[in-house]
Amino acid sequence: MSWFWILVLTRDWLPPQLRVRAAEKLGELKNPGSVTALLQARHEKAEHVAEAAVAALKALGPAAVQPLVSRLTHANPQERANAAEALGWLGKDARPAVSALMKSLTDSQIGVRVRAAESLGAIGPSAVDAVPILIEWLKDREARLVEAAAKGLGGIGPLAKDALPVLVDQITRADKAAREVVAESLGKIGSLSRIFVPKLVSHLTHVDADVRETIAHAIGGIGPDAKGAVVPLATQLGDVDRAVRNACAKALGQIGSNATAAVPALIELFNDKDWGVRESTCRALGLIGPASSPAVPGLMRQLQDDRGSVRLAAIEALTAIGTPATVALPTIKTLHSSDKYATIRAAAELAIAKLQANSE
Repeated sequence: MSWFWILVLTRDWLPPQLRVRAAEKLGELKNPGSVTALLQARHEKAEHVAEAAVAALKALGPAAVQPLVSRLTHANPQERANAAEALGWLGKDARPAVSALMKSLTDSQIGVRVRAAESLGAIGPSAVDAVPILIEWLKDREARLVEAAAKGLGGIGPLAKDALPVLVDQITRADKAAREVVAESLGKIGSLSRIFVPKLVSHLTHVDADVRETIAHAIGGIGPDAKGAVVPLATQLGDVDRAVRNACAKALGQIGSNATAAVPALIELFNDKDWGVRESTCRALGLIGPASSPAVPGLMRQLQDDRGSVRLAAIEALTAIGTPATVALPTIKTLHSSDKYATIRAAAELAIAKLQANSE
């Protein structure tokens, strides 16, 4: 039956709904012979058809690996890039393709190399042999290669620990997209990144606000192990750039209960003109937990904020703080009965149940 569904899928004049059904059936049948048709459909203008083709390729799993590997040597570079990308969709199922993808890291076309690196990251720790090559890419002037290398290394995770010094060195590079991926990768590689917290902290006062923001993201990604950055992050909560203030608040939340010392500085941000900063502040205090009890009066004021997302974040923070937040119950009950947003009413209902239980 695969031939029939392949025929349906590849006829672009047929109704999109029927072609989506064809892709779904091909995914169920797991016939390797459908890979070419699914790759072709992946680039359809009809969005639902393209999405269904990707889902079907993922459903094929191991059955799709060999057909895709064979396309990594296709004469058309776009076909090679498409095959490399698709192997990434398979994740761990594509482990048998690691050696072939590593060969693609030397492809003459940068687009193929980029897709191969990203897919090796999607495969995960099994792609550890690619780490030395990807480390060298981090030093390249081409931002796309740096970004792809960082994605790959982040996907490989803790086994890519040898890349940490170079990743940290790249955290202030000019290209913002590459910086952001580098920052994210530091967190994914794991707790060993804590060794580099002092060096990251030294860049929190960089002249470029975008760099300061990226540094805060990087520190936050390290999580509780970045407790040595709490005071510098708290200081930067007064940054002139709202994106930096926002990123620092989020980072303190990611550090969690280890960021207790930042609570007074976070409380000061309740008066920030930017609602996104106020929301991030509430969320950070909630993640810090019961130690945020001094923020209860300020969080109660945020329950009256014009922005629904701020009110929601305040409710959730008060819920996380627990017993000291029971004084907020009357206001939370009002929101439960009258707020215009269902998500806020639901959060208020949960908060009421938990806070009342704490007070009994």
